[in-house]
Amino acid sequence: MDRIKIANYLIKKSKYTEEQKRLLNAVDKAIEDLNIARQYFNAVNDPRLVDYAIYMEEAAKAKYMYLLNEAKKAGLRVQGDTILKEVSAG
Repeated sequence: MDRIKIANYLIKKSKYTEEQKRLLNAVDKAIEDLNIARQYFNAVNDPRLVDYAIYMEEAAKAKYMYLLNEAKKAGLRVQGDTILKEVSAG
């Protein structure tokens, strides 16, 4: 079967609105940004960059938590329990 036909079929059967899809994609991007910020923090060798690395991680956490709240308001459930635990503990 043609891949394009399969993709179109799946999109038509999607139970999410365009806004919900946008929000879910934003949550995925926020998780990626948080992981990148943590990797950067772990890789920093220059003490002058430590503050910047901390700022990046805090900003990524704030964005992630905001998007989780927006997803909850929209009635969405986001799989990200391990990230959420790390954010709450951090």
